[in-house]
Order: sequence, then structure tokens, then C-alpha cells
Amino acid sequence: MDELIYGVWEGKPYDNRLCLDGGAPEGLPIEEFLSFNPGNPVAGFVAPQGFLMFDNRVTLADVLLRYYTRVRNLSCGRCTPCRAGSVLIVEALEAACRGEGRKVDWLRIRRIAEQMRETSLCGVGLTTPGPLVDALIHFPELLTEAREMPQTDRDFYSVMTAPCIEACPAHVNVPRYIDYIRDGHPELATGVLLRHYPLVGSCGRVCVRPCETACVRGKVDRPVAIKDLKRYAADNVGSRLDELFPPVNPKKRTSSGKKIAVIGAGPAGINCAYHLLRKGHDVDIFEEQDYAGGMARLGIPAYRLPNSLLEQETSIVERMGANYHFGKRLGRDFHIDSLFKRGYDAIFLGVGCAQGQYLRLPDEDTSAEGYLKGLDFLLDVESHQSRHLPMEIDGDVVVVGCGNVAMDCCRTARRLLKDNLSRITVCYRRTRESAPADPEEITSAMEEDIDFQFLTNPTEVIVENGRVTGVKVVRMAEGEPDASGRRSVKPVPGSEFVIPCSYVIAAIGQKLDKDVFCEEDGVELTRWGTIVVNESLMTTRPGVFAGGDAAAGPTSLIWGMAQGKDAAIAIHEYMNESSDFISRNRMTHLIKAGRLLDESCAPLNPVVFRKRNEIPKLNPAARVDNWDAVELGFKDEQAWNEADRCMRCYRLFAVATLNPIPGRSAVEDNN
Repeated sequence: MDELIYGVWEGKPYDNRLCLDGGAPEGLPIEEFLSFNPGNPVAGFVAPQGFLMFDNRVTLADVLLRYYTRVRNLSCGRCTPCRAGSVLIVEALEAACRGEGRKVDWLRIRRIAEQMRETSLCGVGLTTPGPLVDALIHFPELLTEAREMPQTDRDFYSVMTAPCIEACPAHVNVPRYIDYIRDGHPELATGVLLRHYPLVGSCGRVCVRPCETACVRGKVDRPVAIKDLKRYAADNVGSRLDELFPPVNPKKRTSSGKKIAVIGAGPAGINCAYHLLRKGHDVDIFEEQDYAGGMARLGIPAYRLPNSLLEQETSIVERMGANYHFGKRLGRDFHIDSLFKRGYDAIFLGVGCAQGQYLRLPDEDTSAEGYLKGLDFLLDVESHQSRHLPMEIDGDVVVVGCGNVAMDCCRTARRLLKDNLSRITVCYRRTRESAPADPEEITSAMEEDIDFQFLTNPTEVIVENGRVTGVKVVRMAEGEPDASGRRSVKPVPGSEFVIPCSYVIAAIGQKLDKDVFCEEDGVELTRWGTIVVNESLMTTRPGVFAGGDAAAGPTSLIWGMAQGKDAAIAIHEYMNESSDFISRNRMTHLIKAGRLLDESCAPLNPVVFRKRNEIPKLNPAARVDNWDAVELGFKDEQAWNEADRCMRCYRLFAVATLNPIPGRSAVEDNN
């Protein structure tokens, strides 16, 4: 079938069984729902908005039974309407699927569903009864007259999600781990997170929090402090995270017989190795530096992410059986071909973007003393600290850019000033609201007495006798918004002025070091200098996959880890000679294509205003001359109170297909 047969969507019925003009939901991209994976037609789709049926070889009763069986299994049990109602609904639908629908008191079942919809405590019970109520109102005969279905190869796939889950690159079940914190079980909350990545405490300190931007609580007062709750979970497990993983005895470890080389021990590479190890594969990790962590260690200052914590969490993969090979650089110590000749079945490239960039101004002197690339500056600081060598800055500093690297540069420079008479200034060509940096990082920098010059753009780095003495800048004015909604900026004539300084730090981006590749590697690059990958993160060289900064461009720790996991799934399927696998990403595509989550996630009931619990921080005066952690973490009561602000905005989406969905074993449902 290639058209809607019948269904109900947002309360409106559609029936094309006897005629072809029954219509379809306006604005809903039906074509997106017709094939869940190649050659496997979708028979039915169920969502909080209703249900759509595309094939008569699957009955409505059967699809709804599978949907509400999932609801019953997901019910947390805190409220009677959902806990008991879901059980009674499943029993009624089981009877219908046995051909005994006439014996069911459907009026009673409808009342139970309506009570569940009106009185449940969270999104599971509040939104899932809708499709059943719609079916009983508009198509009751399809339940009372349902026939018993023969055993077939039909399949069913469901995802319980929420705006915060969809916004998280790793699709972590945020409400679930928050539930565990509220109930006083940070160890169980950490267990939820460990299903997705091992760097839990690190991510809880430096995550850029896309989940909080999507948090529905933000429509009421302020988003839940999701990142800070993640840190609380990791910090209160009861032991170090690495101690939760007993060292594997290589002689007793069950291996798949497959061996993968992971190049780069940054967040993407570590998480790729982590998930490959969980699937039983052998993993070797090659890293250019003498330690693991990648840019999480080299580029994030100690006051945000202590090296000791990162070392604990990166050791987890070693305890699981991975072998680290430090001091080994791709293109110098080995090549792609040499790894395959050594017997590796697949390769993952997590080489990152470790090269900074200058401002590229006309006639600039990049050799001038005091003219630095932001990434090089942070690497130099980390090198001094790891060797316990002193380092200080004598003179004023101008940091150009306003991304997270720029914030790390200006706050790091502040801690290195020789005296309090020197100043740190950040220049950014757009407004504060347009800055890509985490807003909290900008606030923290301002608290540390760092000056910001927004709508200001450098035009010249002034050099005298080989030394930076200042930077000439021009004021910028905003223009009209472009097609993306972002306003253009242009120089204001006659507004130039000079900021005297001894250092200019260019923090405007970073790029991949192309010298790690040779022509024989067969790995193509995009015009932006990133690695070309397909939807499965495979490069142009078969068997070679890439993720993180090297494939996506400079991004964040959570994005890198998410791509590492996706690559691990793809590598697992590749080695099992199955390129036609389905993942949660397909369901995410359906949800986003139909704008289904945005439209259903306004607060369903009146919500009482509750103040957000702010994570304690060191006083600005006490933190600018040392590397102590600025954020101190929640105490128990703060974490419990903050976790209780979560509204559990769950929504359940499901598809029924005519044939089995391949690759399901490779997909770990976040639920």
C-alpha cells in the first residue's frame, strides 16, 4: 500500500476504505511514514496525535495492542490511573486480537482511558490514551469485530521520547536518570548514562546542554538543570566510575574474533571503543599524545574539567579490554593500509581538529611575538601544567571570537596574568545573543572581570619590532536578517580604534590536520577540510569510519561521543555484513519530519512556578588566581529538589511494519 487507508489524527477521522477522497492529515508528510527501512512497508503508525493505518494485512487491534503493551511496560507505577489503566487496556486488546472483541465492555475501557488521560501524573499516562479513545469513537467496529491474526513476520518498533531526549545528540533518557536522582539513587541514574558513554562525570561538567534548551519546563519558568544533575549522579555513585568496571582478564574474555583500530583517544574514539567492546570486539586505540582525552584534555581548562577525573573515565575502556598505544601518529607511525595489513577488520578515525587558525587579516605577521592561535595557547598551558612548569602572562590580552574555545582562552589567560593591572578583552563581531559560546560561560567570564567588546571586529594586528602592541578594530552595525533569521553585520565607517595589548589570541575556529592522510589512504575530504562520510559514518575507503570533529567539524564533547556510538553500531553491522540496518535515528527522522514532538509538548496541566536550583560556584575573587574547579556541584537536597522540577514530558511513538526490522540487535533503545 502507498496511501493512507484510515486513521484519526488530532481528533479528525480519515477513511479511504470505500472511496479515495477520504483525505489525509494536512501538512503531515505521509510519504515519510511509508517505508521505515528499504523494502519494509509501514502498516501502521501510532502517536499521541492519533493513529494512521496503511495496510489491511495488519489489524488496528494488533497495532494498538503492541502500543499499549509498551505503555504498560513503561508505566512507572506512581499513579494508579496509568499503572492500572494500562493493564486493563492491554487485557481488552488481547481479547480483541483473539477474536473476542464482542465480549469486552468497551465503554468501560474508554472511560478508563479517558480517566488515565485526565488524571495521570506524567506524559506517559497523559498522552498515550488518545489513540485508543479515537479508535473507540470513530472505528469501534475494528475492535469489536477484530479477527485473530495469523503468525507472520510483521514487526513493531517504538520509541518513548521527550524534547530533551531528542535534543541530546546521544539520545540519553534524561527524565529516567532524573527520576532516579529524585528517588535517591544516583547510582541508578549513572547506570542510565553509562548505557550511552563512559565519560559521565566529564560530560556533567562541560556539556553544552542542548537538552536544557529544549526542556519544556522552560516554557513555565526555567529549564531543569540537567547537566548539573548529571554531574551529581556521577559524583555520588559511591565509588570512582572506573571502579565500576572490574579489569577484564584477556584469557577469560569472550571475543567476537573481530578487531578494530580506533585512531584518536578523544571523546569520539573513546566512546566508539566503549560500544565496540560492549559488543565483544577487540579494540586497539592509537593516540598521538602520551595520554587519552583528546581535546577534552588538551583544550578544556582544569577549572572546568580536572585531568584526574578524565584519566579515571578514559581508563574504563582499558579495564574493559582495550589496548592503548600512545605516541602513535597516523601518517607518521602507521597508515590506513598498514593497519589493514596487520589484520584489523575496521578502522575508526577520531583524529579531531587539532589545528587552530589565525585571523587571516591583510598583511598580518603570524610570526609576531604575542600573536597566538587559541588552540595552540590552550595546548601550551596544558603542557606546562602537566609538567608542573610555571607559566604567566605579562601584559594586556585581546581574545578574538566568542565561542567556547574563546571563553576557555580568556578565562585561562585571566588566571595567568602576572598582575591585576593587566586586562583581558574579548572582541566579537556580533552581539552577545548571537555568540556561539555557552551563555553561562560568558556570564562566568564577565564575573571574572573580563571585558567584552561586542559588535567589534579586528582589522589589523599591530606589530612593532616583532612584538604585538595592539589590535585595530572597527565597530559593526547589524543589518536585516537573512533567510536563516540571523542578522548580517557590516563595519561602521569612521569607527576604528586601537586596543593596546601585548597578546592577541585568535579563537575563531580550528581544523583537521590534513597531513595525517596520504593518497593511498583513500579518505576524501570535503571543501571545508572535514572527512567525507555517509549516513553510516563510513568514509570513501570501505571499512574506514570517522566521527567527531574530524567528520563534523569542531563540535562539543557530547556530539563527539554521540558520533562515536553511532560509528560503533555501523562498524558492528559492517563486520556482520549487514549494511541495511535500522536505528533509532530513523524514528527520530519521522518525529521531526512531522513536527510531532514540538506540537505535542506544551505543558498538559497547570504547572506551579518553581525556582531553579543554581549550582554553587566559587566566588569570582577566589577563583581567578588558581585552577580550582569553579562549579562545586549540588548537595543532596539541592539535587532532589531540582530533579523534582522535571515534568516527565514523555511521548510514545511507534510503527508497525510488514516484515522484520533488520539490525535491531545493534540498536540499544534508550528506554
